[in-house]
Amino acid sequence: MSSYEKTVRSITEVKTMTSHMNALGKLMAITEDFHLRNLIAKLVQALQYQHENSTSKSTPTSLMFFPIPQTMHLHDYCRHQNRLKKAEWQVIAESEGWTPPVRSF
Repeated sequence: MSSYEKTVRSITEVKTMTSHMNALGKLMAITEDFHLRNLIAKLVQALQYQHENSTSKSTPTSLMFFPIPQTMHLHDYCRHQNRLKKAEWQVIAESEGWTPPVRSF
């Protein structure tokens, strides 16, 4: 399962805010996709702010139930990458300017 699929699964699962932040932190640590890492970091930062000001810290929820822009940006990016069906290394390489070799017959 790709980092993109794992991320979509993680943000749609129902769990506490702390569990969401922990899971996203683990995904951020294993991905090499800079853009994915950046989107996760922005979401975790927003979740930390929400968590600090929350009165229901232990109530499980899906991040998709009350989507904030950071959640939607991350979700949209991962869904887009999943639709392309490219390996994470290829997404990274193409973002750095690499293009697949042209076959000549």
